[in-house]
Order: sequence, then C-alpha cells, then structure tokens
Amino acid sequence: MDRDRWLRELSDFLRIPSVSTLPVHNADCRAAADWVAAELRRLGCRDVAFLGSETHPVVWGVGPDVPGAPTLLIYGHYDVQPPDPLAEWTTPPFEPAVRDGRLHARGAADDKGQVFCLLKAIEATPRPPINFRFLIEGEEEFGSKVLFDLLKREPHRTTADAVLVADMSYVAPGWPSVYTTLRGLCYAEITVRTAKADLHSGEYGGAAPNAHEELCRLLGRLKGPDGRINIPGLYAVVKPPARAELAAWKKLPFREKDFLEKRVQGKGLTGLKKSSVLERLWALPTFEIHGILGGFTGEGAKTVIPATATAKVSLRLVPNQKLKTVEQQLAAAVRRLAPKYVTATVRFLHGADPAQIDVDQPVFRLLDRAFKEVVGRGTVPARAGGSIPVVPALANGGAPVILTGIGLPDDRLHAPDEKLDLKQLWDGIDVFKRFYGLLGESR
Repeated sequence: MDRDRWLRELSDFLRIPSVSTLPVHNADCRAAADWVAAELRRLGCRDVAFLGSETHPVVWGVGPDVPGAPTLLIYGHYDVQPPDPLAEWTTPPFEPAVRDGRLHARGAADDKGQVFCLLKAIEATPRPPINFRFLIEGEEEFGSKVLFDLLKREPHRTTADAVLVADMSYVAPGWPSVYTTLRGLCYAEITVRTAKADLHSGEYGGAAPNAHEELCRLLGRLKGPDGRINIPGLYAVVKPPARAELAAWKKLPFREKDFLEKRVQGKGLTGLKKSSVLERLWALPTFEIHGILGGFTGEGAKTVIPATATAKVSLRLVPNQKLKTVEQQLAAAVRRLAPKYVTATVRFLHGADPAQIDVDQPVFRLLDRAFKEVVGRGTVPARAGGSIPVVPALANGGAPVILTGIGLPDDRLHAPDEKLDLKQLWDGIDVFKRFYGLLGESR
C-alpha cells in the first residue's frame, strides 16, 4: 500500500472545488468528473462514459471483468457542499491539510474520500475477483436530478448482484455500521410578501407590515419551541421504532453528554423531550431553517422595511412518509398559518423519499466478516439521519443496497474543518479489498 502516493492523489481530488449548488463551479464539477474517469480507466475499466450532463455528468464505468463472477455496482458522488463560512476553517477548504492524522478539506469524508477508498481497494487487489460497475454522480448535494433522469431512461444501469454505497460513518470509533434506513428530504423556499416595494421605516414604521417579521412569525408557527412540527397530518404515518430496535440502540456507545459537548459543541439540545436523542436523530421527521434572505444586509445602514423575505427550509422524512404528500402538507400549512394581509408561497427545490434496507441478506454477512477481520469488530445495524436521494432508485433493479462507510461521527460533514481520519481510510481500503474477495468466493 503506497500511502504517500495515495494521499497525494486524494489531495489532488479534494483540491477541485466541485460545489454542485453554485453554477460558478460548473467547470470544477466537470473537472472532478474527469478525475474520476481517469481513475476508472487506470483500474482497467473497458467502458467509461459521461452520461446525462456536460457539466455534472454521471461517470459510468464497466470493468474489470471476471466472467461468471458476481457484479458489484459502486455508487458515490464527486460533488461537495459549499464551504461557507470560510472564516471558520482552520486552513482553506480546498487546500487539503493533514493535522494529527486527519485530512481536512471539503469533501474529505462526504464523499470524495470514501469514493477514493472504494477505488483504491480495487487497485490494491492484483486480480479483482468480481465484476464492477460504477455510477459516480455530480449532483448528490443538489437533488441528483441528472442521475434520476438517467435511471428513468436507462434502468438497466442498476443491474447487479449488489450495490455498494460508502457515504456513511461508523456509529462510534471502532464500531462500523450498516444502515437500515435513510431519512428522505423535502427542500423548499418559503417566501412572504407584505407590500409592492420596500418602504421607508421612518414614514411607514409602526403601521406597515415587515416581511422579515411576518416570515419569522410564520416559521415559529410551523415549528414550536417544544420541537413539534405544526404541519397537519405530518406525524400521521410515523411509526415508533420497535422495542427490539430501541433495545439495540441502548447498547450502542452513544452518550448524550458526549454528543452535546463533542459533536454539537453547544450548551443544550432541543427537540421533542419525550423522545430519546437517537429517536430524534433517526426516527422522527425534522423541520430546519437553513437561511433567510431579504431586506438590507450590506455594509452600513439602510432604514428599509422589506417587502419580501425568503427562508430556505427542509424537512427530513422517515419511513412511511412520502415526499409528494409532505410537499402538499407544507404548502397547505403555510397558506393556513400566514395572515390574510401576507402573500405566502412555497417553492420546492428538490427532495426524495426515505429508504429502508433489508440487512438480513447474505451479502451483509460478507461485509460484516470483512470488517471483523480487519478492524476487529463486525457491523452493527443503525439508522441514518441524513439522506441519499437516489438510494430507492438504485434498489429498483432488485439488488440489495449496502449502506456503510468509513467516516466517523465527528467528521463535521457540511461544516467548516470537515475531515477524514487517515486510519479510517487505510483500514477502509483493507476492509473493502477483503469484501471484494469474499464476494468473489461466494459465487
């Protein structure tokens, strides 16, 4: 294992600012796709193609080929979240830096480092024992529209004996995991208008409605201080975890105090107090505000009453909830809760249904064995609070979808100083190399 070379190669990948949500980075997303394609060709793929988009293509790969052996489809993404706020990074987000055995950069854990891990596990295998297919996309952080459209047109791309998605983390250091559910996502913009144009706060203040105030009140009505989401019908189909699952969660090395102090790094937790923290994170829907736009936010002062204000919000969805239903419920709640003198609209940007995975199939036992042999502990089943929109579509071909990964809970995904522990990377390469071998032996 040539770790120095591999670290240089991963750093080159991480230097590409492939932020899919910002059009200014379209060329960077294409550059990241080029990097992935070059790696696939180096691994011996006989067919490498860019599909669906010129700027955010799905990188498709076929090979190496082993006649008669199982076929593994590997999914991942080369796009990353915006790096803001830049001032909170210890080192620049697209200048990878190693500190205390950790590689810091945007995309280190989500998901470039994990894609890299799966590819290098193939490189570390002199004669790959199975057939490989690759779907590495460039819009996972922005709804996966290109990949969704591709799979709708060409569903045969998911034909395989198993699908491997390494975009997850251990539940705790030393505790590798497989995931049984992913929460779905409903991402939207809520806009309120209170007047035809902005107004002078001296001439109109005290009588004219303020769009920011009305938006804040509306958001406060949608989610109360107790953490309950006040959208009629939202909780109707939510089922609590079974007793056996709750009992298994209690055996995990999760401590609320550590979660608050080391991961949240705040002074207190919020949410539905009658539910445990893990239930809030894994088994209940959420409503979060991501940003508020409108009015005057530049340098200096401008005494204006804003006529419009917009909030970017999202809901995470749990099993049995459907994206289309939740969109309708949110739009109806906004109309009902907004005052009559306010025009309130909802614009939906992207989303996905939740996913459920049956982890009792034989391929999961092979992964469990690989982790056990390399890191000394097998996998534990867990739920995920996050979303990977395309997972249900990947499962449409009938192959089991393995959701796992080499990250750690404190990797600061989507936040400043995102990192990947290098030991996790090196161990992960050995784990997946062994998994590929076990899958080949299972034919």
